[in-house]
Amino acid sequence: MASHSITCSPRKLGILFLLWATLILPASSEVLVKRPEAADGGPTIVSVSIFLIDLDGVDNAEQTFTANLSLDMRWSDPRLAHGQDGAIVRPIGEVWNPRLQITNQQRLVKTFAETVSILPDGEVSFQQRVWGNFSQPLDLRAFPFDSQHFRLDLVSASYGPDELTLVSDPDLPSGIAEVLSLPDWQIDGFGVGANSFQPNASVPPLAGFRFEVRASRRVGYYLLKVIFPLILIVAMSWIVFWIDPEESGTQISVSVTSMLTLIAYRFMAGGLLPTISYLTRLDTFILISTLLVFITLIAVIVTSALAKSGRLPLARRLDRIARIAFPTAFFATVGLVFIA
Repeated sequence: MASHSITCSPRKLGILFLLWATLILPASSEVLVKRPEAADGGPTIVSVSIFLIDLDGVDNAEQTFTANLSLDMRWSDPRLAHGQDGAIVRPIGEVWNPRLQITNQQRLVKTFAETVSILPDGEVSFQQRVWGNFSQPLDLRAFPFDSQHFRLDLVSASYGPDELTLVSDPDLPSGIAEVLSLPDWQIDGFGVGANSFQPNASVPPLAGFRFEVRASRRVGYYLLKVIFPLILIVAMSWIVFWIDPEESGTQISVSVTSMLTLIAYRFMAGGLLPTISYLTRLDTFILISTLLVFITLIAVIVTSALAKSGRLPLARRLDRIARIAFPTAFFATVGLVFIA
């Protein structure tokens, strides 16, 4: 009876190895992909801490702000428990993680490597420092007397609120540096907390976390460099009402000079105003001031015409009325625009 020996070529051995790997690997990779459930079977809890290191600038026209911040996250994954002394470091892509993204980020620079530290009991911690631009819709209707909320929205790319809970870290509270390099804003406070994210009604919400800074604009610069010079220009145009209408040439010369000064002022102020489609309080103030200076020029032409036509007493009476009417109208406008 002939005996038969079974031989396997290297190609057959390779195929057998791939089949074995196909059966074995899904079970092991699932440990790394599936989220670690809480002891009661509820959502995975991730502690989040955000510390604002610096707020570098706010771009009113682009509706963005630049921030430098530190991000810390902690969660427990008993599957990663080990017997080594101290923490071990692994790439974040090799372990389960909440896959958090900052939804309003535009350009982001990361400082640290994308790694996690794993303690012997399976507690995982991740730390990153980022700097960049973040989009933020700004309501500038009250500019420059406005207050804004600057937000950082962290959202999980894969999990909803029923699967993942993002909470403020009790051991490492979020915060803001005492000194920020933003001279024209005053920080009024900040807040943190869970905030689910739903881009539209057709998709389920995602787990999220919001860090919000409340700030108000310092108005000293705009009062000294924009508002006060404009008040002087408008007041200069009122000088014509104290010049006798018989001297029409002098009156018109002063009015035209005021108008030209205002035009030059508007070119200068244009670079300080946000380029947006609606009027701010400062835009309204400048527009009304321009209109009043132009009306002053019209009033001078009228009184000059009356004086030349032999109606000098009427022209002088109109000037006396204008001495009270124009300042009253102007300062009433200031009150309505900036105080109301």
